[in-house]
Amino acid sequence: MQPHIWIVNQFANTPEFPGHTRQYEFGKFLTNTGFDVSIFASDYNLTQRCFRKLKPYQIWLQEQTDNLFLNWLYASPYQGNDWRRYLNMLSFTTTFLVRVLFYRKPDLVIGSSPQIIVAFAACLVAKLKGAKFYFEVRDLWPQVLVELGGKSSDSLFIKILDAIETWLYQHSDRVIVLSKGCLSYVKDKGAQNAIWLPNGPDLETFKSDFSTEEAKVHYGIDPERFSLLYAGAHGKANALYTVVKACQFLDQQSPEKFQVILVGDGPEKAALMDLGRDLKCLEFRDPIPKKEIPNLLQSVDAGLLTLEDIPLFKYGVSPNKLYDYYAASKPVVVAVGGLINEEVETYKIGETAYPEKPHELAIAIQTLGERSKAAQLKMGEQAYQLAKTVYSRSQVSESLYDLVKQDLN
Repeated sequence: MQPHIWIVNQFANTPEFPGHTRQYEFGKFLTNTGFDVSIFASDYNLTQRCFRKLKPYQIWLQEQTDNLFLNWLYASPYQGNDWRRYLNMLSFTTTFLVRVLFYRKPDLVIGSSPQIIVAFAACLVAKLKGAKFYFEVRDLWPQVLVELGGKSSDSLFIKILDAIETWLYQHSDRVIVLSKGCLSYVKDKGAQNAIWLPNGPDLETFKSDFSTEEAKVHYGIDPERFSLLYAGAHGKANALYTVVKACQFLDQQSPEKFQVILVGDGPEKAALMDLGRDLKCLEFRDPIPKKEIPNLLQSVDAGLLTLEDIPLFKYGVSPNKLYDYYAASKPVVVAVGGLINEEVETYKIGETAYPEKPHELAIAIQTLGERSKAAQLKMGEQAYQLAKTVYSRSQVSESLYDLVKQDLN
């Protein structure tokens, strides 16, 4: 019988829905290399804020593609980042534990943060069933709740989460970090076998069906303006108000020169739309399926990324959207600071600004827009080469496969 791997990530997605597809792509790769894989994810889509497949009163649904089993589990809905978000995580954990009571025994379980409660539950199940456990660190919880959410590090809630986080580092067979800057953090917390496996695109499938001209027509992009795309969550961490305020500067100076498109959804979107209501260079669009992102990127001139100005984001993030921009051969404008800004500057693939500085961001956008087309294309080519040599999903999947093969003999 083939070794059986569980991948547990509450917000895992397939390409027909908005959101990241890392777990799905890992699962497909591992099934093609001789493993049976089961993915456990929430049916409540974080971006769309709705259930996608489950009928009323249905707790889970399983779909099968070859040896890949997709388990869509119930989790209570929520809209904003209040107490309902934590109830959402707890309900998903409960559904997961009920679902796997009589599920086929795993040989390896991979559980992800930031949902460390379900990762903790998955680790316990792995120990009880005699399976290996990998802890994948997507976001550093509870650190992000302290730095971004304003929680006190002395609160009982944070202390409990910190104890769970430390326990996971110390009791996992391997700890996988998505940001290279997290390696020292997790090792200091007790991780013995930590490895960097970054986010990144599947370059084999990340190709557009359109020419640039066709894509601009299809998506309503003005060919006479310099266009930038942000595609992702509209939450507090994303600091998109910096983009809106930067567009106020751009509108004052050259309203017909730039077209900035924000695609996605999230708890901050309504307020952002209100703030940017009359701006000529800014527009908001609804989220689209992940599989459509390459076509949309084909239509624009550059990618855009902003985050809030907190210490954690200087070393502890691995943004999918950034590597999608690289894969589409687009120069970028980033306002993150730390390792992200350093990478863009080192490889000369775009312009940078300090986070939460709208005027700096506006200048960075103007600077990139004023560069020659040849210079922009060269930046895009260098971004693609970085995606190919460092962030390619197939390359990262090969590295994961080598670990799994080693640990499962």
